[in-house]
Amino acid sequence: MRGVQVLFLIGFLVSARESLGSTQTMSRDEIIDLARSAVGYSYWWGGGCWRTDGCQHGSCSGSCPNCTHTGSYGADCSGLAAKVWQVPSPSPVTTNSHPYSTYHFRYSFTHWSQIQRESAQRGDCLVYRNSANTGGHIVVYESGDPWGSMWLYEARGCSYGIVHNLRSLSSSYIAIRRDALASGPASGKLQGVVFVDRGQGTADMSERIPGAVVSAGGQSASTRADDAYWSFDLAPGDYDLHASATGYSAASRSCAVSAGGETWCSIGLAPVCVPDCSGRSCGPDGCGGSCGSCAAGHACEAGQCRCVPDCTGLACGPDPICGSSCGDCPAAWACGEGGVCACVPECGGRQCGPDPACGMPCGECGPGLVCQSSGLCSPVSCEPDCAGRQCGPDPRCGASCGGCAEGQTCNPQGECVAFDCVPDCSSRECGLDPRCGAICGHCDPDRFCDLDGSCQPIDPDRAKLYGWVVELAEPAERGRRIGGACVCAQGQGIVQTDVSGYFELLVLPGEHVLSAAAQGYLPGSLECSGAAGTGAECSVSLEPLLRRAAGSDEQELVIQGGCSAAGGQGLDLLAALGLWLLLVHRRRRRAA
Repeated sequence: MRGVQVLFLIGFLVSARESLGSTQTMSRDEIIDLARSAVGYSYWWGGGCWRTDGCQHGSCSGSCPNCTHTGSYGADCSGLAAKVWQVPSPSPVTTNSHPYSTYHFRYSFTHWSQIQRESAQRGDCLVYRNSANTGGHIVVYESGDPWGSMWLYEARGCSYGIVHNLRSLSSSYIAIRRDALASGPASGKLQGVVFVDRGQGTADMSERIPGAVVSAGGQSASTRADDAYWSFDLAPGDYDLHASATGYSAASRSCAVSAGGETWCSIGLAPVCVPDCSGRSCGPDGCGGSCGSCAAGHACEAGQCRCVPDCTGLACGPDPICGSSCGDCPAAWACGEGGVCACVPECGGRQCGPDPACGMPCGECGPGLVCQSSGLCSPVSCEPDCAGRQCGPDPRCGASCGGCAEGQTCNPQGECVAFDCVPDCSSRECGLDPRCGAICGHCDPDRFCDLDGSCQPIDPDRAKLYGWVVELAEPAERGRRIGGACVCAQGQGIVQTDVSGYFELLVLPGEHVLSAAAQGYLPGSLECSGAAGTGAECSVSLEPLLRRAAGSDEQELVIQGGCSAAGGQGLDLLAALGLWLLLVHRRRRRAA
């Protein structure tokens, strides 16, 4: 209640003071001129005066209303508004006066009246008072969007002083207009900005074009460097606005000017696309056109025509379009007609066995002779050792120790066991079970399977090569795995794949050539690298020696893999392979 009484008393005193003076007529230009002269002076709570020569600005520190002002000149927001409006009566700007607070500008309409905010014009004010009625703010409007960005004069605060700035105000501000304004000018303002038109019109004016030339009603101007703003004072009427700038297409639009009003007529210019084919012989020019097209068999890459090789159906040799290589053949192979790699047999000085390059037969030995790894025929000197074995190859010469009866199969120990033999892996986690030859499991890459069927860490001075021996198949197919194949690395021992085609071999760390062979297949090899203390996968593919002819009913000769090795000892790989090829040849002759 007491606060209401105080406000009533203040209103009474102000009204009494106003009755002593009379408001004189002012023009909007006079209001703005007075506001402009105050820019740069300090904020002074409760003050309202400044010099017209721009000297003695004064200073302010602290937070209002408890701020400290030094000097004889400055103003707060309501002191600035009262002085530029010269209310309630004329007062020199150098004379300090503070007749009103924001409360009076908001709620007392003796020398001014409230207007619609969107109708605000040059020299009007926008005022705000908080809900607690303990403070507010008032600014002098110059130009711009009253509900958006506006150019204002205001005593903004201690750290700002009196400024002329572009900013927006909240919806809590109302617009007021001074009484006794001089008749409006006979002209109005046409204004706007020139912006880059990206196809959204005035919905996006964020990118401006400084230095653009704008003309209307016989006037012409260049847009400002900072915000591309322009303005003209024109007589009321309709005008065609034209704008142009280097690198952009010229544009026009029509806008109306009203007496004493401000019309925004911003205009957008679309960038001019300049085709660029520098260093290009094909492809797009950047503007929807083309820098050229390429001949048949050529494609455009980075603006240049490049020949596109066609290696369809070719594995080697030059492609017929560009002459680029379609691939190289392996060592000892040559590129033949039709771009197909063909192995070149090397049987020089060899009487028998496969040639070392292609695995093609170099001949066969007569009765009582055996083919040695050197490719020479010599009398049979190897004595098979089938002691304790019923079936399978003997571990010394790879000769057969016998076959099993129907319904039985040969296990790794050379014993005939039933097909439905129950494996015993109770004490094994890897390798083959000794009863049936079934797989008990495979070790992780960083462990190896010992003779007892347990996975052990790899010695730090050894590496493990592991993988599968598989039949070479078409790229879209999956080759079957070959059990019983021989696998070795030169000087590092020889092992035999299990029934799933899996093997693992301990070697010295480093690069190795891993070789594999199996009955009925050409030998194969692969370069592998083993790291100390861990395993590296290295699977080898073998190509079958015999294939079924297309459309033929002749049965393909199928020979299960076999390796003449036991416990890591046995014949070398090529000798074993020669023996298998001899067995194949004999079986084929018997079949005939």
